[in-house]
Amino acid sequence: MKKGLVAIWLLCMGVSSAAQVYQTQAGNLLASGRYNGAGIAGVSNHLYMHLNYDRAEMHFRLMVSSFITKNDSLNNLLQKMVGQELVFSGKMNIAFVQTKSHPKQSFSTQGMLSLNGVSRPFSFNSVLEHFPSGNTSCILSGEFVINLNEFNVGGILPGEEKVIVKFNQLVLKKPGE
Repeated sequence: MKKGLVAIWLLCMGVSSAAQVYQTQAGNLLASGRYNGAGIAGVSNHLYMHLNYDRAEMHFRLMVSSFITKNDSLNNLLQKMVGQELVFSGKMNIAFVQTKSHPKQSFSTQGMLSLNGVSRPFSFNSVLEHFPSGNTSCILSGEFVINLNEFNVGGILPGEEKVIVKFNQLVLKKPGE
């Protein structure tokens, strides 16, 4: 009987702990840079993001081939990168992700960025802005620059090695809020 109660207690603890982790498979990511001497932007609606609210951890991944631009030759290059993922895993410089009313928070996010089989320490600035609407509590956004040469992908954008990446992610309310 005692073992059964311990097992039920552990199961309940796992459920309550897991309740503070949220994910989406349809986030948006915008990348901009230069291609053949002209400014270009690509967008993907396939950002997979996993947020641990209690530990303020962020993990995201995106298939590079999911980017779409208004340039057919660049789209063809991106489509050839099937299996290539942009992956980030790190910690936000806050104690936890606040989903109740709060002022705008700006903080750094530090972790590892992986692309093309290369992983590097990486940091960028993030913003958490309270924006209650339905089951949404906040908007988490970030912006960073990727030097493609550091990830051995410099040949994709001839003459350009840096890409500016921006994301916006809706943050859901915790259950019971």
